Amino acid sequence: MVSRNELTAATLDTLPITVAVLDDEGEILLTNRSWREFGSGTDDHVGADYIATTATADDEHARRAVTGIEAVLAGDRDSFTMEYPCHSPDQKRWFMMRASPFHEDGDRLVSLVHLDITERKLAEIAAEENARQVREEREALEHVLERVDGLVRNVTDAAVGAETREAIEREVCTCLAETDPYVLAWIGRADVTNQRLSPREWASQGTVPLEDDELIIGTDETHPAVRAFADGEAQVTRDLDAFEEADRWWPTGASEHFQSVAALPLTYGDITYGVLVVFASETDAFDERELLVLESLSETIATAMNALEVRRMLTTETVVSIEVAIEDPSLFVTGLSETLDTAISYRGLTYDADGTPLLFLHADREIDADSVEDTALDGSDVTILSETEDGAVLEVAAEDGLVTALSEHGGVIRELTVTDTVADLSVELPDGRSARSAYDLLEDRYDRVELVSYHETEEPAQTRQDVTSRLESSLTDRQLMAVRKAYYANYFEWPRDVSGEELAESMDISRSTFHQHLRTAQRKLLDEVLE
Repeated sequence: MVSRNELTAATLDTLPITVAVLDDEGEILLTNRSWREFGSGTDDHVGADYIATTATADDEHARRAVTGIEAVLAGDRDSFTMEYPCHSPDQKRWFMMRASPFHEDGDRLVSLVHLDITERKLAEIAAEENARQVREEREALEHVLERVDGLVRNVTDAAVGAETREAIEREVCTCLAETDPYVLAWIGRADVTNQRLSPREWASQGTVPLEDDELIIGTDETHPAVRAFADGEAQVTRDLDAFEEADRWWPTGASEHFQSVAALPLTYGDITYGVLVVFASETDAFDERELLVLESLSETIATAMNALEVRRMLTTETVVSIEVAIEDPSLFVTGLSETLDTAISYRGLTYDADGTPLLFLHADREIDADSVEDTALDGSDVTILSETEDGAVLEVAAEDGLVTALSEHGGVIRELTVTDTVADLSVELPDGRSARSAYDLLEDRYDRVELVSYHETEEPAQTRQDVTSRLESSLTDRQLMAVRKAYYANYFEWPRDVSGEELAESMDISRSTFHQHLRTAQRKLLDEVLE
């Protein structure tokens, strides 16, 4: 029959934990298989002084273990537990040691158990790391939200509170440059005449440099500001050191000041007021979240600029004059000039009874009636209204065209001449927004459009358009048509280039009816002028 001691030893050998039994002097009396296998695999360490061996180790955990076991052996503690690392060269390991006293035949003994807790410890470390990351992310998010809230508030206050566009640009740049990690901000405007994009206002931390060279729209598309203005979308350079064109745009050593760049168009509706360019001292500073904030700010800035422009339009009378050169055979007057082999100039516009636009053009030479009748450009009906000493006045019935399109944008054509396939156009528009919209219309419709000049001038309280509108409102459509036809066809010149009968025929009315319309219109116009 198996003795009690043999049964105990056999049972201990089945346990997956290391176990040793110490006497009251700290000598090892018994170990199990796990203990032996953890060591050399053969030595059971029976008879060894565990306390003395452990005390020789120059280790904080060993000192704690000796102190705790001695307290249990002396009866000062009911038990002792501690966790400690025991790493191997290729593995991280942790154990929990527990010393528990018991008595056998009147002797005080201690069972010493070492339990592998590596999996639990790794899970705890992972949980602590996750908690640390969550805490850091929360703190970072709180910092970002605080920073973003302050930035949005400051920029919005600057944009909304400014009295001029220049003040908006200056205050916005200052707010951005004072917000880490931004170090430089500038707002550029486009000179559409010279196709240049250049900073108008800027602010920076210290001596952060601006661009070294001019930015040319349509050519320098490697620069993020030009791309943003041309494409109407935000552009980001995340790492300046990896940007091949960096040396072209920024002075040598600029990377000491900033590492990333973001450019955003300042757009309201279909109007682009310029571009906002922001520089940061860190790479990848403009992540998705940061870019979303800047896009929102750029919309706020553009909205404020638009509000100022609308307010200025309501409080002041301004006229924008633009001159352009158009080279495209699809332009009606250009096609007509080529077909008739003569220079063509615009004289005026009216509408017939059914609302069809009637254009009056002057040809610089005599025109054969048969050649005009054979002319059918874009479905337009061309007739000779009168012949002059130096050419002929043509009447063109056109459903759609350049003149009517510009009229829909509030434009008044002051000059339109076609010579050698090039149309020179001068048009007045009520404000900058209408001018930009009209110019965009021309660029979309025709192959080659060159802006020759752009002028914005103040008008007196009562503009020419106001007077014209009031005079025209006093006439019926037929009266207005009669007086315009007479004027454009040189009926009031002497000798007359056209008769009343011919003008009446062009309106499909009798001569007496034409003269009645003309006399009534003249009387009303004189009443407006003289009374």
